[in-house]
Amino acid sequence: MFDAAPVIGIGIIDADRRMPETHLAWARVGDGKTKAKAKKSAKTLSNYYYTIWQAPSPDWDVRKVRPGKESDVTVDAKISNKILTKKIMERSRMEQMEIARMACPAYTDEIWGKIGKKQTVAIMLSGTAGHIINALCKRP
Repeated sequence: MFDAAPVIGIGIIDADRRMPETHLAWARVGDGKTKAKAKKSAKTLSNYYYTIWQAPSPDWDVRKVRPGKESDVTVDAKISNKILTKKIMERSRMEQMEIARMACPAYTDEIWGKIGKKQTVAIMLSGTAGHIINALCKRP
């Protein structure tokens, strides 16, 4: 029916409750077809990460590749070095996102053809002190 899942707006109340304003967040309503495709893409990406992917340094590790909540694929990447984690956490959010994208498949890698050009891949980067940042991979 739809090439992509339709987008809807959802109202969210301000978390600190001092301001009665409402913020809008956007959510995708997925269907079974896109979730099944995400599951298949996660399996393909998992194989890629455990056989082909070259980590930026020995301190990087991909812990899990799984389908996300909607139609995306989430890659849990971890940095096991305390000093490197601290240096990354001292950077700006934009720099942290670029660092997290180092866990993405290369822009020119053939894996993108296997999982589909429209497949969203998200990196959840964590370190020795816990979660650092989320970033979306750039697709061809």
